[in-house]
Amino acid sequence: MPKKNDLSIFKKVESVNSVKPSEPKPILAPKTVGRKPKSAEDKESEIVAIKFTKAELAKLEEKAGLVPKSTYLKHILRSKTDIFD
Repeated sequence: MPKKNDLSIFKKVESVNSVKPSEPKPILAPKTVGRKPKSAEDKESEIVAIKFTKAELAKLEEKAGLVPKSTYLKHILRSKTDIFD
């Protein structure tokens, strides 16, 4: 009787009609996945820090709801003011 992990009882099956490639496939660069990177002009890379009182921050968080505070403030600045025109 073979031992517990002995695989010698399994027979290796060799197929007569197996297809074998005649030459190896060329190695191609992998396709990129995801969206295209933004151009340098469109990237938002600059940071502005603002200090608020606790009451002001609480009111801002209440109005923003589940939206991040910075996203909410950017939306307000872009849509309701002409500061960037």
